Amino acid sequence: MKHTIFILLILALTGCEIFTVGSKRPPVQEINQRTSVGAVYLFKSELDSNNTPAATEVLARPNGNQLLAIEKYELYDEMNRLGRLIAKKPITLTRTDTISTTLQHVKLEFNYQKKMTFTTQKIADSWYIVDIAE
Repeated sequence: MKHTIFILLILALTGCEIFTVGSKRPPVQEINQRTSVGAVYLFKSELDSNNTPAATEVLARPNGNQLLAIEKYELYDEMNRLGRLIAKKPITLTRTDTISTTLQHVKLEFNYQKKMTFTTQKIADSWYIVDIAE
């Protein structure tokens, strides 16, 4: 009798999960230009590392053309300002609004306080930021 209860108890404990240790982790976001959110995360990571030239590589014009080198250089001061606003702050909320197959609005919240909207556009199989609104 003792052996059957013991065997049933062992089978019951190994057959199902009674409780979960730890918490559920949010999905990992890839930091690349394959997705619109990934492009924004790439932009933020470059600002976090104080790499302004690389941050401007993710930017493009709203008409779908790449920025010229002189235009990227002229944006350095603005990128440094944005870096001071959002650098090293955790992203606490991410929302994506799809406007079309090649245009999306990515809304981010930084440290539960600062909200920004990034308009992203797909240009030649890569996503670029074409507008930033605070």
